Amino acid sequence: MAIATQRKPSWRVIPEADSLAAARFSGETNLPLVLCKILLKRGINSRQEAEKFLNPAFSDLIDPFVLPDLEKASDRIILALKNKEKIMLFGDYDVDGITATALLYLCLSHLGGEVSYYLPNRLLEGYGLSKEGIKEAQKRGAGLIVSVDCGMTAVEEADFAQEIGINLIITDHHEPKEKVPDAYAVVNPKRTDYPGGELSGVGVAFKLISGVFRKLGLDEKGLIRHLDLVALGTSADIVPLTKENRILVKLGLEQLEKSEKFGIQDLILNSGLEGKKLATSHIVFGLAPRINAVGRLGDAQCAIKLLSTTDPREASQLALFLEMENRRRREIDERTMKEALEMAEREFKSEDKAIVLVRENWHPGIVGIIAARIAEIYYRPTVLLALDGQEAKGSARSIPSFHLFEALNECKELLIRFGGHKQAAGLALEKKNLESFKEKLQNVASQKLTEENLIPQLNIDCEVNLDEINQELVTYLEQMAPFGPGNMRPVLVTKNLGNFAQPSVVGNNHLKLRINQNNKQLDGIAFEQGDFIKPLSARDVRYDLAYVLENNFFNGNNSVQLRVKDIKLSSSVQFS
Repeated sequence: MAIATQRKPSWRVIPEADSLAAARFSGETNLPLVLCKILLKRGINSRQEAEKFLNPAFSDLIDPFVLPDLEKASDRIILALKNKEKIMLFGDYDVDGITATALLYLCLSHLGGEVSYYLPNRLLEGYGLSKEGIKEAQKRGAGLIVSVDCGMTAVEEADFAQEIGINLIITDHHEPKEKVPDAYAVVNPKRTDYPGGELSGVGVAFKLISGVFRKLGLDEKGLIRHLDLVALGTSADIVPLTKENRILVKLGLEQLEKSEKFGIQDLILNSGLEGKKLATSHIVFGLAPRINAVGRLGDAQCAIKLLSTTDPREASQLALFLEMENRRRREIDERTMKEALEMAEREFKSEDKAIVLVRENWHPGIVGIIAARIAEIYYRPTVLLALDGQEAKGSARSIPSFHLFEALNECKELLIRFGGHKQAAGLALEKKNLESFKEKLQNVASQKLTEENLIPQLNIDCEVNLDEINQELVTYLEQMAPFGPGNMRPVLVTKNLGNFAQPSVVGNNHLKLRINQNNKQLDGIAFEQGDFIKPLSARDVRYDLAYVLENNFFNGNNSVQLRVKDIKLSSSVQFS
């Protein structure tokens, strides 16, 4: 029996804020009542907190030296700069690692450093700090290696660097294992209870260069122009957009729109985003896949060149190459997705609480993308492995209620290596251990996941009536951006609605609605929900909508539109 796909979500209405407290908050801040209810539910309950949340400033960032070993790392980098010592950056081949490498390369070069970078080839070397890379640093005459977005599991590699007389600074944000590498410095917010939240790899790199600037007596605001890179890497890595990440991405999106980097300008142009107000979704679905493509298919070095070049002609050529690689990546995606779905339908039972798919000849750079899609469709933690000879290498993606890194840690005796965090991980194991790994992961998932955990939840922020919706509310809700994990776009619900006009199906099965409540009408669009047209076309039908608000620009006009997340007939709605 195949696993049921695309399960309807369960609506979870977050408990209402106290109406008197919300009214008082609205009076104090002069903000719309609906917005104040949402802010209160998200733990923002004072005028000062609301101002900082809606209008974050660079000065709100935390002292970088709160991070463990950051002061020691900054001092060592400054010593290398003063002594004209060669520095090699060891990066990673995803967007987070690429942007982190480009950030440190640009900043340290600006400070007069003799800096080079090294990115492992995904197909030949795999993920993480390697002895091959350390040997390359020795060949280049580097006395200092700075890792970015990797290194937390590199215990043997750190010992090797020490043996050959190279200082190693690790900057990373992945989960540490029991033993921390014996490096010169290990800068990772997860080594302590860091008040700034779960930084990305490029976020940690930004804190490091902020520390260097501060130690040198330079104005850290000079780094603001590089927040375009921080926004790219942080948004692409799907880390929580709370605390410092929220500040860095909000300010970084503003920098992206006016970036002076020729490579970023060309990326925006090729993505069809020129002149648009950029959001995290534009990064995740437009810019990041183009940067990721070269790393997924092989050598990511050209992506760093693109982001760091000062030659507009080179930038244009590199951006065109990334565009071609992204098209090739999409073709491989489509083929792999078809094969993975066919395999899932054939092999897995509805009682299974995890999915592990293995196949020869799958491209190891693509399996992470496909694992994420399978996990979304089947709503189960998913592992995709590419079998190459006697070794299987791949990626895993999870659902909110399942901590992937902890689960893999329980399977560690069957793995050659693994690393990652709650929602995403990479791993490798011997072919002979595949069946044992599948069984072990299923057992771990069965212990930790209930049937309720396997039903996607749609969190509803606030119940409103249509007459509370206007352009001012949409404008204020947009100030809550950037949206992403930890700070999702507010979902509203309106109950007992009727139709002002008959619904219709447009485009690729999209349901177009003209909604009515107490003589107030608004347009709604429900993407890929055209099958709902029959029940909603019935006479005197009443229904409830869960939706987000957005501006609809059409023929030079702007209007408020409801982008529908889910629909339930009023008689069937049950709120938790």
